[in-house]
Amino acid sequence: MRKMKPIRMIAAAAAAVLVIGSVSVSAAEPVDVTMAFCTWTGYAPMFIAEQQGYFEDAGINMNIEIIEDESTYAALLVQGSVQFLATAQDPNIKMYANGAPSRFVLTMDASRGADGLVTTADITSLDDLKGKTLALDTAASSYYFFLTALEDASSLTEEDIRLVEMSDTTEAGLAFMSGQVDAAIMWEPELSEALDTVEGAHALVTSADYPDTILDSLVVNADYAEKNPEIVEAVADAWYKAVDFLEENPDEAYEMMASGFEEVTAEDIAGDVEGLVFYGAEDNEQLNDGDAEGSIRAISQDMADFWMEKGECQTDDLAGFFSLLQ
Repeated sequence: MRKMKPIRMIAAAAAAVLVIGSVSVSAAEPVDVTMAFCTWTGYAPMFIAEQQGYFEDAGINMNIEIIEDESTYAALLVQGSVQFLATAQDPNIKMYANGAPSRFVLTMDASRGADGLVTTADITSLDDLKGKTLALDTAASSYYFFLTALEDASSLTEEDIRLVEMSDTTEAGLAFMSGQVDAAIMWEPELSEALDTVEGAHALVTSADYPDTILDSLVVNADYAEKNPEIVEAVADAWYKAVDFLEENPDEAYEMMASGFEEVTAEDIAGDVEGLVFYGAEDNEQLNDGDAEGSIRAISQDMADFWMEKGECQTDDLAGFFSLLQ
């Protein structure tokens, strides 16, 4: 599904300095900015920022595009057709390491059980997957989660399992629920649906067991960031305000978050949120603190090293990626 959110039109005003907390944006008229992400609850607080006027207050005319095909994301950044992109940290690292002109802005959320490996009743350990069929989307962030779990808690490699490539994680979940495969890597809401509807189905491992494998982050085009640091800061500030609003007004927030997507309800959002942790300003300050274990740099370096070893990255040097934090 692909949907273009309407641009919030802001009345033209005389030149002014707009102050948002510690952020000041000088503008003679609203600045057009485009952000893209797919249909996922982790990014939906951006709709709170839009509807609460946080972008407007910052002098930003924000256009949010819903683009489901994540394989196009690197090209969008290269072309400069979007300035900001929200996706999982794992593919963000891979895009940067393979030449995308991206710069890390902030961590948006982390999966704490919203993603998982669901299997039939007879599969009680990862080793039991040997020779079984497993549906998954290798382009999704949950692929890194799966490989990490496989390497950590089994004697198997990918070659020991009959992997069935799917176009997306939703399709993988549906394949499992229809009995086409023995197991699948899926996320909400399919994860809960599979557990509720398939007799004997159980979550063998979830992202709650590997909390640093599936995080979402916001990145910005490197050239745009260099020329417009105040816009980058204002967009980050809008996100932090949206997370605060979500924590203080969850029911109202769920309605706003759902309204930006097609065929998504506030109840869907509420269900997804149970398996997520959203990161506000203080959380990001802690995550951004140096290279210590548990910092976003350390987590990302593990990802880069992992994919470098598998030949999926051209570099594991992330200094440029995190240059805005220096």
